Amino acid sequence: MSEHESVDARYQNAIRRFQDHLTRAEDGTFRLGVEDGAKIGVDPVVFADLKRSLEETNRKIRDREIDSKQVGNWP
Repeated sequence: MSEHESVDARYQNAIRRFQDHLTRAEDGTFRLGVEDGAKIGVDPVVFADLKRSLEETNRKIRDREIDSKQVGNWP
C-alpha cells in the first residue's frame, strides 16, 4: 500500500481485481480463478480477507441462508 492510499481505497481496488476472477458455479456458489493475490496485484492480507469473505458467502449459499442472486451479477 502506498503512503497515500487509504485502507478503504486499497480494499475497493482489490475487490475490483478480485471480481474479475470470479465465476458462478452451477450450485450458485462462487469460484475464484486465482489462488495468489500477488498474481492480480492484491496485497496478501487483503486477498486473505476477501477470500475468507467469499468462503463465508459460499457457505451461506450452500446452507440456503442467502440466494446467490442477492450477491452479484457474475456469469
